Amino acid sequence: DVCSSDLNVWLVETIHRARKRGGITLREIQSRWKDSDLSEGTELSRRTFINNLHSIEELFEISICCGSGYRYYIEYGDCFEEGSARSWMLNAFSLNAMVGNSRKLKERVLLEDMPSGRNYLEDIIKAMRDNRVITISYYSFNTEEYHEFDIHPYFVKAFKKRWYVVAYSPGTDDIRCYALDRMENVTISEETFKLPENLDPAEYFKDCFGIINNEDSEVQKVVLKVDAFQSNYIRNLPLHTSQKETERTDEYSIFEYHLKPEFDFEQEIFSNMDTMEVLEPQWLREDIAEKLEISQRNTRFNQLRNNRFNQSRNIRYNHLKLGEKGGKYIFRIYRLFFMGDASEPNLSLGGSSFQPFTIAIPDKRFTD
Repeated sequence: DVCSSDLNVWLVETIHRARKRGGITLREIQSRWKDSDLSEGTELSRRTFINNLHSIEELFEISICCGSGYRYYIEYGDCFEEGSARSWMLNAFSLNAMVGNSRKLKERVLLEDMPSGRNYLEDIIKAMRDNRVITISYYSFNTEEYHEFDIHPYFVKAFKKRWYVVAYSPGTDDIRCYALDRMENVTISEETFKLPENLDPAEYFKDCFGIINNEDSEVQKVVLKVDAFQSNYIRNLPLHTSQKETERTDEYSIFEYHLKPEFDFEQEIFSNMDTMEVLEPQWLREDIAEKLEISQRNTRFNQLRNNRFNQSRNIRYNHLKLGEKGGKYIFRIYRLFFMGDASEPNLSLGGSSFQPFTIAIPDKRFTD
């Protein structure tokens, strides 16, 4: 059976494409549906068509009407306006439906896997449609346990291969983001909630990058210096809607933003530190520099530890007699080999000194 959400999106896109011809008849829709690989040869009955029109209106708040000549058309309003909630939700479903429309393309169009959307996204959207409270079992990284509680689902958002639901939590009395891949169970209750009249999804995230909207944070001016090659990508796919290119040279470009520089934005900059430099604000510049220094220090530490570990595997000792202080020296050698402690550059034994990486601990794992 064809997934109802796929058929809904297919219908919206089919009728939308026929807008310049004044709409499309049911007979034409049925013919195109049968030619589509998505149909798998099944007929689209009038009853199924009408039922899905009602479903489309409930799910996407898009009204499809029948005009003169029995041609169906969409009463547009703002349903395809960029940034609108309806457009946002349609885009979330449309690509999978479009690819599924052609069996020949399935192996040639590789989509990023978003497993969190498979199990609970449709249930959450149904709850959003009817303003129903849902009970979720949610995994906490702090306690490493699942906790069950109620939320009021306001809207959903995809970011970095994850689906999130932005919801009011009665238990904490605030609005939070919950990742669907951390949910073990979702139950739609009979209890309803009232959606805040002044809450708009696009407006909610207008000053944000990612899924974090900290009400205590202020919008700040952020200035990035990006090398010329990476600037091409930033220019074509802006990091944020406020992006402005204030300077462009053969070596670099300067981009200016006005947003809340929270964790997600810092991570984006940090992942591109080889091509980006923070010029403003100073606190963000220092924060990124500190993270970079820690990362470089950890890299050097791991390289040193791995080098000494690999060298120790090439030497075999069945017996090692160090006398009364042997326990101490064995511990120090172990610390050098396995923990990479560079604070012991040389160890003295019986009046002679040796480099720690020339000795291996007598361990059966390193012997035949």
